Amino acid sequence: MKLLRPIIYLSFLGYWVITFLFTMPDNYISLQYYKQNQWFQALLFQRWGFFAPPPNYDERLYYEFRDKQTRQTQTFEVLAPICDMKQQKAPFNWHEDIVDYLLSGSMTGISDDLNEMRQDLQFKHRQQARQAADTTGDHSLREGIQAGVNFRTLQNYAGIVAQKNRIDPARHEVRLILSHLLLSKFADRFSTAPRREEAFFVSDYVTLNR
Repeated sequence: MKLLRPIIYLSFLGYWVITFLFTMPDNYISLQYYKQNQWFQALLFQRWGFFAPPPNYDERLYYEFRDKQTRQTQTFEVLAPICDMKQQKAPFNWHEDIVDYLLSGSMTGISDDLNEMRQDLQFKHRQQARQAADTTGDHSLREGIQAGVNFRTLQNYAGIVAQKNRIDPARHEVRLILSHLLLSKFADRFSTAPRREEAFFVSDYVTLNR
């Protein structure tokens, strides 16, 4: 018991120190240990919405399936239907709530990872006295995201989307499009104009996991 108590205290202390370092503005430690930070966020994902201002956008997640032979595409957005089902089934919406949490959490992780990777790339370019990122920078960002845990979670869900829409996974490949649908300003709350949408990540076409 005497050994257990300090171990528990040290574990909590270590957890909060790591959380503090990785949630601070970009610093030397978070940049040097980017991969470890990515795994920490994936295994111990946290929402800090209580401390943040309200969002100014809705999230949208599109799955674009492309036939390998005909090159024809079919696109499905998945978050809006899940939110509708959560409202319809409340309070017995635990399944939809879990799916929404996994997909939204993965999208938030990808957005955070993109920001950190861009800042890391800019930091390296400044060290090399380069003025701006070249086209290989965008390619490396996309590859880095697609190798991460958050992207693989969304990629795995593509199999469920394909099954629901009777899409043959052997014949199709899929591209993920993550976007923000901007909320209208309060002054424009009665406007009928379509809301502006901005894609913040578009993946390569990847194979469907079966």
